[in-house]
Amino acid sequence: MKAQVIRWITAVLMLAAMALLISSPALAEVRSLPLDIKEHGYKPLKEGWSSDVEYKDESIEITYKNGSIKAKSSSTKVTTRMVTIKIADPTQLRTTMSNESYDDPRLARAVAMAKSMDAVVACNGDFMKYSYDFGYVVRQGVLYRDALDGKRDILIIDDKGDFDYVLQATSEMMAEKVAEIEADGRKIINSFSFGPVLVVDGVALDAHSAVCSDNIATQRIAIAQLDALTYAIIEVDGGNGTGINIRELSNYIVRMFPDCKVAYNLDGGGSTHLIINGKKIHKTPNARPISDIIYFASAQVPEE
Repeated sequence: MKAQVIRWITAVLMLAAMALLISSPALAEVRSLPLDIKEHGYKPLKEGWSSDVEYKDESIEITYKNGSIKAKSSSTKVTTRMVTIKIADPTQLRTTMSNESYDDPRLARAVAMAKSMDAVVACNGDFMKYSYDFGYVVRQGVLYRDALDGKRDILIIDDKGDFDYVLQATSEMMAEKVAEIEADGRKIINSFSFGPVLVVDGVALDAHSAVCSDNIATQRIAIAQLDALTYAIIEVDGGNGTGINIRELSNYIVRMFPDCKVAYNLDGGGSTHLIINGKKIHKTPNARPISDIIYFASAQVPEE
């Protein structure tokens, strides 16, 4: 009798487990993306968009909010835009360049580059093709240029998706940083040479760039790492005496994201581009073609 009860209970539990398995939706597959700069992410799901500027699937979630700031350097209050991005795999943080070629000097429209890569969200990078004689340029794991003069801060993104940096880097300083990263079992996937570094571990850095117009109020854009595989893009309107200067941007990022690990200033002014779902969501006075973008892609494999 006791054995029959045990068998009956076991059968009921097995049936319940099978029913739960059948009724539960299967988790979508998330797959690391190839490093090749000509490769890109999976096309975002139509149903993943909860609005024109917010998206979520199994591999990526972006949230968006507007703000405003009246900085001392600006003649008027200006609008700010902040996108927070969470990804499942570091390969989802990617770059591409105009015409997908370092040797082709032609520039391209940021929206076109973002669409071609199926970017969920994208922003402009630095000015890697405006001049070929300075900077430290790595894109998707390939080193294209090592020509540093000690004037620019370098942002590094490694294969774990973590941000690192070298302030006012020389080639010797960069070589030491590369050796340190490789000794730690990591690899540089992307690097940028505009700068400066704005925030480190929740602290706004003092203005220190030898080449950036620190005190000019203008349209600006920055990228930040907030936590593991969690990032933010911060864009500030500007132009014609309005906007924000470098120190004000650093302080604003600390105020909005107190736990920011590293924030870095990208090419602003007419190069400023913030693109979500293939659409530029802000006005840029005198917007121009650019050389490269940073973008975040979906890694959710489409169902057949």
